Amino acid sequence: MTTPAPLLARWQAEASSAHEATVMPDGCRDLILLRPRAAAPVWFVSDLPASAYAVRSEAGDSFLGLRLRPAACVAEAALLAALQAHPDSDEADALALIGEHVRLDPRLDEAQQALAAAGGVQRAARQLGVGERTLERLLRASTGRPPRYWHGLARARRAARALVAAVPLAELAALHGYADQAHLSRDLRAWFGLAPGALRRRPDLLVLLDEPGYA
Repeated sequence: MTTPAPLLARWQAEASSAHEATVMPDGCRDLILLRPRAAAPVWFVSDLPASAYAVRSEAGDSFLGLRLRPAACVAEAALLAALQAHPDSDEADALALIGEHVRLDPRLDEAQQALAAAGGVQRAARQLGVGERTLERLLRASTGRPPRYWHGLARARRAARALVAAVPLAELAALHGYADQAHLSRDLRAWFGLAPGALRRRPDLLVLLDEPGYA
């Protein structure tokens, strides 16, 4: 089957014991099939979180995730209704329905790319040739999140991924547009739950931050 254009990545996981898994903000919504050990399977679409959060799994639970591109616009109610109408819907069904109920918005993609690359929301709006209010309306209508969310998330993800290198934190802060090391620390703690030094000591979380996502 042809991979639908809105699909960015596929993942799956199975819990061998009860535990909590950390989910990092990545700017993407995922279509997820949860197969609980002791209940009926359920499909759902994840939100766009502004901070890391934990998901609890019980032994035997399994997940299939289809990660959508940041510029994907999802007809969520119709997509989930189509999947849930057939309890035995599988990955092939989901991929076909993504092609029907998810579209990529070129204007949204252009705006997100500008916000990821620019030094701030005002500069991104100038590059796009629109006013800040127009940019705000576009992002909120399409994603439910304001431009500052997309600019801030892109910067934080780049800085966090750079923690794998032995770069002093003050230098890393300057390289990624933060006022100083304290600013970097506050921002990464807000987005990812840990200050840079602590995050640097968590290779398991750095691996999550390196998965496909926004910016």
